[in-house]
Amino acid sequence: MPPQNNGMKIEARDYRSGLPLSISIEKGVYKKIERIANSPDSLSFPWIAPGLVDLQINGFGGIDLNSEGLSSEQFEILCRKLFENGCTHFLATIITRPRNSYQKYLQKLNQLHCALPLNCIGFHLEGPFLSSTEGCRGVHRIEWMMKPDLSWLDEVMEASGEKVKLITIAPEIDKELSLQFIRKAVALGSAVAIGHSEASWEIIESAVIAGAKLWTHLGNALSFVVPKFQNVLLDVIASDLPYASLIPDGKHVPMVAFRALTKALGSRVILVSDAMAGAAASPGIYHLGDREIVVDPQGKAIEKQSGRLGGSTLRPFDGVFLAHKMTGIPWWEWWDAYSVRPAEILGIAHGLKEGNEASFCLFDLSPRPNLRELYHKGKKVYSSS
Repeated sequence: MPPQNNGMKIEARDYRSGLPLSISIEKGVYKKIERIANSPDSLSFPWIAPGLVDLQINGFGGIDLNSEGLSSEQFEILCRKLFENGCTHFLATIITRPRNSYQKYLQKLNQLHCALPLNCIGFHLEGPFLSSTEGCRGVHRIEWMMKPDLSWLDEVMEASGEKVKLITIAPEIDKELSLQFIRKAVALGSAVAIGHSEASWEIIESAVIAGAKLWTHLGNALSFVVPKFQNVLLDVIASDLPYASLIPDGKHVPMVAFRALTKALGSRVILVSDAMAGAAASPGIYHLGDREIVVDPQGKAIEKQSGRLGGSTLRPFDGVFLAHKMTGIPWWEWWDAYSVRPAEILGIAHGLKEGNEASFCLFDLSPRPNLRELYHKGKKVYSSS
């Protein structure tokens, strides 16, 4: 719809209630949201929902965010591909790399981010403080893993322009040092997640008290065989950790396990894609940093050397409806798990509320889910037509 007096008006159906709304937007925020009467015309309104927020994007659309050769053109392609898939906010995720390489690479990412202020809102450092055990390490390089380092934290925050927004660690590798690290990271403005870890319930609870908010992709990067009652899955469920992320592609966590975890965790679940370069791209060979990843015709991403999963090819918009299909839980509940809840972890007020940033999706559900348009800060950045 055309701009009106430096603003615009949208008529759409609320994603949770289905009721028709009239939404006025000015200067990139929701100025007024009001219910309007049902009418024959309102049946053709698109659905409206907050833009998706993905805390774990390693790559997308053929582009690897861990590549030393990442260019500004490639970064823009990746950001716009994510717009096309419903994502208005994401964290560029950097996997474990040599300690002395973080400063230079984060300076580069920060320069790209500043030059192209699109939907990347900061960085997620998944490593290097992870467990090196066989099941936990995933495709991360053991020789680059280390114990938490407080001076490293200062270095990466400075190099990134204070845009490190999430750090995943395995606190059991040095409990006391990890708790110091968590407290300092939170004080510097970064959320902290636990992941690639065998942390016990006691250590998880200590980490929560220190400020940890999330478990990164629960069900993955775990030991292959665990004790019946003393295991990470039960310890996370029983803990006071506010959130746990799951990858809803059906490949990382099988359907029955996904259903069990979501029933046990309830509103603590958030969704992430853990997408790598092969997402929204053709089958073939891609890279995740220095690791070679083969994407098969079914979209499964496997590290060539080890045979382990190496990220996913999940598109965020599809993830909402795949989670619904696997669980039967209403899709709008999953939409919150992929938008409002992850935004809360980052301290962002997100959602259809007056005064909030107007970043949202307009879509149809029939005959199948289809993203019509995406708006970022009140500006249309994608249209399917």
